[in-house]
Formats: sequence, C-alpha cells, structure tokens
Amino acid sequence: MENTFFQDAAGKPFMPIGLQVHNSSTGSSMIKKAVQAVKAYGGNCLEAPVYWCCVEPEQDRYDMELVKGIVDEARSAGLHLILLWFGTSKNGHPNYVPEYIKLQPQTYRLALGPDKAPVPSLSVHCRATLERDKKAFVKFMEFLKAYDGEERTVLAVQIENEMGYANTDRDYSRMADRDYEKSVPEALKDVELPDSGKESIPADSAVSPWKKQFGRHSHEAFSAWHHALYINEIAEAGKGIYRIPMITNVMVGEQSYEEPGLCYNAGAAVGRVLDIWKAGAPALDLLGPDIYNQNRREYVRICEAYARADNPLFIPESPVRGEANAMNALLAAADYGAVGICAFGAESALDEEGKLMEDCRDMALTMRILSSMTPLLIRYRNTGRVHAFAEEEFETSHYLKLPEYHVVAKYLRHEKMYFGYTMDTGSEEGRKKAQVRGRALLVQTGPCEFYLGGAGVALDFYKRPAPGDEDCFSHLSSRQSGQLNFLSVEEGHFDGETWVTELMRNGDETNFSQYVLDGQLLRIRLNPDTGMDVEDK
Repeated sequence: MENTFFQDAAGKPFMPIGLQVHNSSTGSSMIKKAVQAVKAYGGNCLEAPVYWCCVEPEQDRYDMELVKGIVDEARSAGLHLILLWFGTSKNGHPNYVPEYIKLQPQTYRLALGPDKAPVPSLSVHCRATLERDKKAFVKFMEFLKAYDGEERTVLAVQIENEMGYANTDRDYSRMADRDYEKSVPEALKDVELPDSGKESIPADSAVSPWKKQFGRHSHEAFSAWHHALYINEIAEAGKGIYRIPMITNVMVGEQSYEEPGLCYNAGAAVGRVLDIWKAGAPALDLLGPDIYNQNRREYVRICEAYARADNPLFIPESPVRGEANAMNALLAAADYGAVGICAFGAESALDEEGKLMEDCRDMALTMRILSSMTPLLIRYRNTGRVHAFAEEEFETSHYLKLPEYHVVAKYLRHEKMYFGYTMDTGSEEGRKKAQVRGRALLVQTGPCEFYLGGAGVALDFYKRPAPGDEDCFSHLSSRQSGQLNFLSVEEGHFDGETWVTELMRNGDETNFSQYVLDGQLLRIRLNPDTGMDVEDK
C-alpha cells in the first residue's frame, strides 16, 4: 500500500483511530460502554481481545460465540475492529491459555530463570505449546474468514500481547541451553546491535556463538530470535487460512535503564532488536509499540525506532487520558506518518452517566482532530506536507518555515485576544475553549491551500519575499502579505474524501489570525498574488 497500511472492505485506505477495551471486557456488558467511549472520542475503531481459553474451553473443543459477539457489536455500532489474540502471552504471562495448558507444566513448559526456577512465561522453545496455540489460532481464523471475510469489519489481527519473558533475560532450560550453543542463524549474520562490546571478546574464547556476535546483548538477541520464530509460525498458519494484516504489539524497551527481564519483557521486539524480529518473523506485517511514555524525548525516540520503511508506525496502546499523550499523538501522526493510533482503557474514559471523565477530555479532543483529518493524513503521509503544533512547557508560540510562507502559531491560552475579541469581552464558552493546551495539524494540499485542524491555536501566514525582491521589508510588514492574503476560509468536515463546507468565514473572523478552538477543521486558501508587484501607474 502506498500511503497507508490498513484497508476497508472496499480496499480503500483506512486509518484506525480508536480505543482498546480492558483485558476482561470482551464477552461482558462492558463492551457496550467501550463502544460508547469510542464514539465519544470520535474514533472509528475498537480493539478487543479474543481469549484462547474461551475459544478452546476444553482441549480440541472450540467455541466461537465470543468472537461472533465482538464482531456483531462493532458492526452494529458502525466501527471497525482489531482483534487481539490473547494466546501464549498476555504481557508475557500465560493468563489466557486454557486450563489444560496450565495444568500440564511438564508438557507445556514454563521458561526457567538462571536459578532454574520457573518464571511466569511459557517457553518459546516448547514445541507442544506452539502447536496447541497455532491450532487454536487457525480455528479462530477459519471462523473469522467465514463470518467476516466479506464485510471486513475486522481490519487486522494482533497475535499475542506484549510477548517476551517476564523476570529473566532468557530461558535457561536444558532445551534452551542447547539452542544457545548452536550457531547464530545465517539470517542474522549481518545484524549488529549497538553498544554490544563484542570486540572485547577474544576470538578464541569458549563462549556461545551468540555471545561472540552480540556481546552483552547475546541473551536478549537469542530470546528475540526465538520469540520471533514462534509468532512467525502462528502468523504463517493464520495467513494460510485468511489473508488479513497480522501484527504484534510491543512492551517498549525505552524503560528505565533498559535491561531485558528487568525493565521490560526479554525477547520482546524492542527497538534494539527490531532487525532480529524482522528477520525472524517476516509473516508479521507490523510491529507496533505500546507507548505509555509521557516524556516527549522518549516518545519521539520510540517513534523514530519503529517508523521504518519496512514497518509503518502503528501505536496499538497509549494512555486514554492526560495532556502528554494528547500532544505526542499529533507528533506521531505528523512527523512519523503513523498509520493508526489507539488508546487503552476505553471503559475508564466514561463516568457512571456515560460522560467523558474530566482527565480524558484532552486525549478525546486530540482523537477527534485526528479522526476529522484522516483522509488528509492517509493521502499526505510521509510527504513532508503534514505539520504538527503541540504546545510544550513554557512555549507560547511556534514557528514553521515553508518554502513560500512563514507560519507562526500562537497558543491562545497565552493570548489576551483571540480572533479579534479580548479574553475579557469574549463569550465564556469561547474563553474556556481557548484555554486548552494548544494543538493542531496543518496539512498543505497545494501551493496556497491548507487544512488546519486543532484547538487553542491561531495561525498567521506571511508570504515570504521572492529572492530578487528589493522591497522585502515593506512587503512583509503589509497586512496584505499577512492576515488579509486569503482567498477563502471555510469551516467544514470530510464526508469520505469529499470536503463539505459548513460555514464561510469572513470579516471579523478572518481579519486576524486563522484560529481553531475545539477541534474545528478549516480549509484555508491563500492568495498567490498579494498585489505587491502591481505597477503603480
């Protein structure tokens, strides 16, 4: 796909913006509250888990009523679905495996820590577990193809959840130890991990081939390879039944001092070992980071790691509340070409009366902005034409330089005036809307055409002087080159890919900065000819 990853039933690009339900909500009445929350966020997609223990309540007896119920619920609400296969791993733990798996640890082995005591993660070196997980997953995919293959309510299937070993850096069982002494696979011969220190290991030292190639990261590299192989085999089996995008989500490695098994699940597809996962799991279409990091530096670093030519950025989980994620999500969409963004904990976003919780309003506002602009984000993804304004601490304005224009964004909560009205004389509703932390997306769709969606932001466009212009100062200081250089300013929305104008702004509403208050979407057409070069006769 050129500019997107997901597709709807008609094969058209689709950008999922939505919420994920809590882990145990599927099959309960809570799913209805989750759907209600997606609507409140302006979303188009629900993420919901399918539990292996419910699909296979007894060995070799399969029941798809749970899956059918989720699909029906989403269809009736007009939402798309991403289904999450909670199989071998839920955050590295075997919470959702059937009881017969839990009751037979001698057959379906737990990984062992360095002290040979079991850890709460199933070993990916255990063939018996893989075969059972794969068989149940195939049954699930067979049902999904038969029940949803035409309507395509389900956009994609996530295999496992934040897979990796909890509380150890690798499996230390005899079987795993034997694998660790084998040669590094040919597919990894050119993979280098940063800061491995392998150059300090003598060539003739009696250490594992993994240690010689990956140094201090050898255990993590080994675990990553075998986890990737495990999921890849399940993905291949599923795709053999039903060709639908298959993804997995990741407990990110940018946590604390970044050591596997201590700061995150060992073997997870963290940034450090993404190349290993890509080599080991080619049947997976996407590796998506679950980003709960609020710090902008960490957030951006994670986006940079996962937004690759072979891995479009999809964020399956992020906080459902708070200002930080509300700002960062816009950067993911604009600067890193995110193909979808979802937040975790749908039901927690609403109070007992079904109204948005106060601390969820910021994220809901951002999601409404993203949703309103999805046709543009799909079309102009990674073209350099999508720009984000996300107010940082102590920031009152932001400057963007474009080839033909200077663009200055003012964050309205720091301004004494907005669109020509003072904060003292404007309406109470207007003042309240202007007090949000400023955020916006600006998409340039033509030489002089822009779409602006956001809240608490006002933009000024200044026509940049031509290189040969001898009257630069006069031209820049003229309002005809600034606030008044528009052809038209329209408020509206997209109906599919068609722009629908709801209101034509003019006069007082256009004599000053072009503003958005509460998720409004504007189409701004600037005048390519400011009249500065007209000869005075």
